Amino acid sequence: MENTTLSKYTVSFGLSLAVASVSNALLVVVKEKSPAVMSGMQKMTGHHWVTHGAIVLLVFVVFGWILAMPNGGQGMRITACRLIRTLVLGVVLGGVIIVGFYLIGD
Repeated sequence: MENTTLSKYTVSFGLSLAVASVSNALLVVVKEKSPAVMSGMQKMTGHHWVTHGAIVLLVFVVFGWILAMPNGGQGMRITACRLIRTLVLGVVLGGVIIVGFYLIGD
């Protein structure tokens, strides 16, 4: 599996998913702790979850595009195993942040 060639978009958007997962969790914590942020997000689109989803989707797309640009436009070069580990770590970390917040911080 180490010699598997991955496209630049597979790598960049895989890494972007990890970033978006952690960003999602941090946004949950920030908006739950700050009534001003929650209110502002609600005013933007009519409901805070719609704004939340739009922000996370924007983070995913922007980071995916940015991470496809290194190495003269050839994208980042990492192995399939490392991509999978990073992706899983990002999703698990995002989940732990949300669960931890609601168990401990709320």
